[in-house]
Amino acid sequence: MLTVARLEEVVGGLRAHRPEQPRDIDFALIAQLLGTGLPSDFRELSRAYPTLEFDGFLRVPTPRPGGEETYVDGLRYELEVLQDLVDEDMAEGHVGYPEPGGLLPWSESLSGDVFYWRTAGDDPDGWPVVVNSRNGEWWEFEGGALAFLVGLLDGTVERRDLPADVPGPDPQVRVYGS
Repeated sequence: MLTVARLEEVVGGLRAHRPEQPRDIDFALIAQLLGTGLPSDFRELSRAYPTLEFDGFLRVPTPRPGGEETYVDGLRYELEVLQDLVDEDMAEGHVGYPEPGGLLPWSESLSGDVFYWRTAGDDPDGWPVVVNSRNGEWWEFEGGALAFLVGLLDGTVERRDLPADVPGPDPQVRVYGS
């Protein structure tokens, strides 16, 4: 499993946005509210950085210390949107969490692409990433959130139906919150 340090190697200038102290996020509360924990690479990213946006295209929302319930509410809203796709038979057989193997959103593009974990198995660190492109293509990446981000940014992940040029190899980073 990749670490935040690898993301910082790929994204020049990212380290400058990292707070001196890890962000104190109550992941136990998030797990209680969701009924599952989150993958350790995403927890590491969330402790290191607030919400990040790369090249005005890819946004990775992270929980805000003290805002864990709001974060979970946002996930629940995205699950309702996914349920609409399921109801319209536009999810290629995918279902939303908490169904077994259901999808749990973790990121999005500002163009309508959504990135999920497929909650397969009891170990969140083994959950693959599922992409739903804005054009309705669904595909799976056998790796975690950080491996997906690093691969998307360094060009080692196939972009199937995602734009070829954003985020670029040296993305501009915007940081939201603290």
